[in-house]
Amino acid sequence: MAEGLRVRPYVVTGGRTRGSRDLPIEALISRGPRGAIGIGLEQRTVVELCTQPRSIAEVAALARLPLGVVRVLVADLIDTGALTLHAAAVNDMDFLRRVLAGLHRL
Repeated sequence: MAEGLRVRPYVVTGGRTRGSRDLPIEALISRGPRGAIGIGLEQRTVVELCTQPRSIAEVAALARLPLGVVRVLVADLIDTGALTLHAAAVNDMDFLRRVLAGLHRL
C-alpha cells in the first residue's frame, strides 16, 4: 500500500479538481490494457491496486489518498487505457443491502 501523498494534492492533479468524467465513488475499476507504463507514482499506485475490480472509494482508502484526487486520477487513467471502468448495475438491491449492512456495522 502507498503511504499517501508526498506532495500537495493540486500538484498530483495538475491543479484540477474534476476529471474528464463524473465518476461515482462506488464505480468499479480494474487494470486496463495499457497498464502502468510511463505514469507517475500516485497513478501507478492506483493502477497496481486495481488488479481486481475495486470501487474508487476503496482505492482511495487503500492508497491513502484523498478521494477527490483519486477521482481525477482515475478519470485520467481511464482515458489513457490504464484502467477500465465497469458498468454498474443501477438497481442492484443486493449491493444496496450490503452497503446498508456495512453502514449499520459502523
